[in-house]
Amino acid sequence: MNIDIICNVLLDALTEVGYHEHTIFNYKGVIRRFKAFCEEKGITEYNPDFGQTYADDVISTKTGKFSKNRYHSQSRFIRLLNSYYNTGAFDFTMLKRGKVQPTNDNHKKIYRDYGIFLRNRYENENTVHFYEYEFYYLLQYLNEIQIYEIDKLSLMIVIGYLKAIKQCRQRAALCGLRLFFKYINRDDLYAAIEGIHSYRAKRIIPTLTDEEQQQIKGTIESGNVTHRDAAIVLLGLSTGIRACDLINLKLSDIDWINETISFKQSKTGNTFCLPLTTLVGNAIANYLSEERPKANNDFLFVRQLAPFDSLSDHASCYAVVERVFNRAGINKDNRIFGMHMLRHNAASTMVKNEVPIATIAAILGHANTDTTDIYITTDEFRLKECVLPMVGISTEVNP
Repeated sequence: MNIDIICNVLLDALTEVGYHEHTIFNYKGVIRRFKAFCEEKGITEYNPDFGQTYADDVISTKTGKFSKNRYHSQSRFIRLLNSYYNTGAFDFTMLKRGKVQPTNDNHKKIYRDYGIFLRNRYENENTVHFYEYEFYYLLQYLNEIQIYEIDKLSLMIVIGYLKAIKQCRQRAALCGLRLFFKYINRDDLYAAIEGIHSYRAKRIIPTLTDEEQQQIKGTIESGNVTHRDAAIVLLGLSTGIRACDLINLKLSDIDWINETISFKQSKTGNTFCLPLTTLVGNAIANYLSEERPKANNDFLFVRQLAPFDSLSDHASCYAVVERVFNRAGINKDNRIFGMHMLRHNAASTMVKNEVPIATIAAILGHANTDTTDIYITTDEFRLKECVLPMVGISTEVNP
């Protein structure tokens, strides 16, 4: 199959299914690099084996280091060419970005085995990804210091690893190390780091002011944002739903007759049912009737551009919230926009409305109410009632 022909057919197919011009422009860049790679190797006919050779060429010519951008863009490009090579049609199904694999063979094996262990232990894929990433960072460090066998791990190596990573990542690294040391039965290493407590900054919970909430609702009512974005933000503000749960919402999760919305919380595995308020219900109805494309799936919220799959990850939700906030003129002020901020705001609103902490914890999917107690600090009015009087305290300074 001629390389020039298959690349041109791909560009035509991208245009036909409705990909954005910017995306097509990026593919043109990948194709340009691919053709130069083929010319350098003297290849004019495409086959999957050669395609994999290009997909594996992920070292930047400028920096001489691994390029995540090349890894993801080239892998997806070759997957598309392979689908056409094997079936005569391009498979535009969205794929979750895969995790970068270790390069050393010994590391690859234990990384794969550890992944199997994690998936047998945890149902929540986000939890699995967290521990996988932490282990991958450790393997990167071991590769740099040329330690390729896990049984050669020593306390000095572990301490060196903890010193090498940024302070803001040390807490996560320690958490990942503890589980991995249990997995490989290294009680000596586990005991050595068990008492290490990394620095943890206690940040003020970011919430929206009453004025900012009115700005957002005003922007939504004025039609300055899409129906989809409006529905997502209003749902987040009213329920505090996690991004991972919002992405997986199905059309069947909405009970229009009983005015409820039900879903299985990915982090706890619990099925939860919430009232569908008029404001949120109308926003979702507007999206479904006027804007949602004819997607071949039953996800509630889908991409606005082809392929019309579900939202891919947390970054998609973050972009939605940031877009609405910017339209509403909300300044960041050192706050982080995204579904988690909407979650904070929903919790703080419930606290101010005197909803019991146990109920808030259930709605947010917290296994322990201690996790929810932090939102008490957002109720400034009632916190003032907790201040002790200064009556009876001497103003004299004792020698």
